[in-house]
Amino acid sequence: MSFLSSSSRGAQWARLILGGTAAWLVLGVFLPWVYNAVPILRHSCEQQEKYDISAGAIYYTDVPISLESEMASRRAVQEALALRAKSM
Repeated sequence: MSFLSSSSRGAQWARLILGGTAAWLVLGVFLPWVYNAVPILRHSCEQQEKYDISAGAIYYTDVPISLESEMASRRAVQEALALRAKSM
């Protein structure tokens, strides 16, 4: 037994297995079912597949268009700050 827990090793393994099974059921079974059952979520998934969009890649800016957008926004802010500095 660990000094941090009074549970036996068997109980700890049982919690690990039950937690893993619960996570698999939620992420692998329940959420895909929800996405297929709710029309707006199903439409979103269909559009992502149709246009070959990886939502995770866009979130983590692994897509070139998101980098271009970020750089354009940065340039616009810098130009606006420079213009403001000139007017003062």
